[in-house]
Amino acid sequence: MSTSNRTSVRDTLVAAGVAAVIALVISPADPALTNLPVHPAWIVAIILAARYGSLGLYGIPAVMAGVQAAVFSTGNSDLAMVERLQRPGDLIALMAVGLVGVIGALHEARVASLAAKLRTAEKRANNAEVAVEDLADASIALRDRCDRSQTSLAFLSDIAVRMDSPDEAGAGDAALTLAMARTGARGGFVQLLDGNRLKTLCSRGMWSAERLAPPAVFRDAVAHAALDRNRPVAAHEIASASMDDSDLAAPLLDSSGKVVGVLALRGIAYPALSPAAREDLAAVARWAARAFARPLHGAPAVVRGEARAT
Repeated sequence: MSTSNRTSVRDTLVAAGVAAVIALVISPADPALTNLPVHPAWIVAIILAARYGSLGLYGIPAVMAGVQAAVFSTGNSDLAMVERLQRPGDLIALMAVGLVGVIGALHEARVASLAAKLRTAEKRANNAEVAVEDLADASIALRDRCDRSQTSLAFLSDIAVRMDSPDEAGAGDAALTLAMARTGARGGFVQLLDGNRLKTLCSRGMWSAERLAPPAVFRDAVAHAALDRNRPVAAHEIASASMDDSDLAAPLLDSSGKVVGVLALRGIAYPALSPAAREDLAAVARWAARAFARPLHGAPAVVRGEARAT
């Protein structure tokens, strides 16, 4: 038996017991109160109907059973309580119980409806609060983005001035700074051709856990692959790439397509080696090449594929 069924049985027994006590207290010899037009025990059924609505109509059989049990306890075998239902007063009492039950049911339905509306309003309020928090976060993010945009404009302005200067070291450092900022690289270098050799012009950032700057003399397989292929190249595209090679490199080409150097980056996560990152690096390399495509290194620039590291 479920908890609700046990509760209903208990409430019915309690209501019957209360009705029997009322009948015996008022008239121990005649619990049915045959001389009264309405039995006072019906008040128990009215109270239950008012409290529980239509669910409280079990008070009608409970009152009848309780009073009839009180009649039997006095030694009378007549169905006195059943016979009272023929009286107008008791019929009116039953109608009153039913009416009160209907009113109680309507009240319970209204309470349930108001509770549902309250839950809906609370849910909407919670959603609105979350939306306000999201809007606040979005406004903060937009404000930060605006601040970064202003900072980026100042940053790009400084980079443009440095890359257009006649100082090759300064221009190379500016190009490397811009490339690292766009790709998130940890470090990198710019190498220019001097005759048929690549010489490091500048480096920035940490090259590896054991070395701050790139080695002074080494052959970077990724950088040379970028020179040979005349396009940006990533380390995973080179079968001979080692742990000491750069992760992404792009050739520095002058307006005629001749190699003047290479820009290589180190410490880029694999997911960041996207086509967009390569396009950014290629754009920086084209920009930087204008500052390096001047006959300031001695011999003219060597066509791609002829470069060899010292």
